[in-house]
Amino acid sequence: MDAPRQPSGDAVAAECRPDRSELAAALASLGLAGPMPVLVLVGGAANLDPTVADPLRRTFESILPCLDRLGAALVDGGTAFGVMRLIGDVRRRHAARFPLIGVAASGTIDSETLPDSARVQHLSATAPDPRLNPGARLDPYHSHFILVPGVRWGDESAWIEATASVLAAGRPVLTLVAAGGQITRLDVSVALRAGRSLVVLDGSGGTADLLADAWRSGRDIPEIPSGPRERALVQFLDLAQAPRRLPEILARALGG
Repeated sequence: MDAPRQPSGDAVAAECRPDRSELAAALASLGLAGPMPVLVLVGGAANLDPTVADPLRRTFESILPCLDRLGAALVDGGTAFGVMRLIGDVRRRHAARFPLIGVAASGTIDSETLPDSARVQHLSATAPDPRLNPGARLDPYHSHFILVPGVRWGDESAWIEATASVLAAGRPVLTLVAAGGQITRLDVSVALRAGRSLVVLDGSGGTADLLADAWRSGRDIPEIPSGPRERALVQFLDLAQAPRRLPEILARALGG
């Protein structure tokens, strides 16, 4: 099965300009008025290889107490695949309290899979185009969803960044990158252009490892800005060490 948020090149949409006042109203309606620190999770939406999934699960488990203690929110793409499914499952199993907010383009998801337990705001009622995708399942364990305009994978990328910015309202925002494909490269580009700090889990595969290799060798990745400003925003963390080190990194980055 093709992985949601990992399309071929002709299915990737150009960035759009989210309406931040509309987003602020949607978040307030969800009881998420902020300000609060925000962790943005971007990465692989495919079924993760066990050699990656197991350490990622331990990593996600390690950061739950920190997110709860800081009163932080986590924002991702909300589908029931890859890192998004994994963080939803981990949050459920450990009864974590932080808001887990899925931001998805309404024309890319199956709205029938919206969980009854989640609070939802619709900023668009675009129907999926079956020529582009059949509509992806949403993760049943996310606490909130914001459905935004768009029919192609990648239409949600700028909205994810904008949601984090509006929700933070001046509090810190950090982006965590795990594995990932073409859409993750777009997510990374959006975050870097916004001046966001990134923690990249080296050894998780895909875009995360591509970034690590390129940064070490001084190579550029065509669609990702990589000047001195951007390079200073990126921190690499070996996946094997992440369960031990990431909670401290989050506490420093989001506790300000």
